Amino acid sequence: METEILETANELISVKLNIKQLKNLEKQLKEELKLYLQDNGAIELEAGRIYYGESKGARTFSRPEVLEYIRDSYGESLADQIDQDCTKLGETKQTVYVKLSGEVEKGVDNE
Repeated sequence: METEILETANELISVKLNIKQLKNLEKQLKEELKLYLQDNGAIELEAGRIYYGESKGARTFSRPEVLEYIRDSYGESLADQIDQDCTKLGETKQTVYVKLSGEVEKGVDNE
């Protein structure tokens, strides 16, 4: 492989690792503030607002489950029409995935 490609790939892995470390730090800091926020409400700062909220976890339904419900409740033709109308038509999405190796992942999780 070309040296430039390898350097870019290594830089991408490094960025991914930094993002993972920052997400872990964000989670830790949120956990530290949670009790205070539950008792006292929001913290207003010049750069933003930090607040606590609660929500019920949403259950997602698979496409077949939804179509089956519509078919049973409203009929075959409506279910077929919704299935056809909601089918994504468009261009193929091109994506680059980054997966950190197991050893790198373990090092980040422990920090």
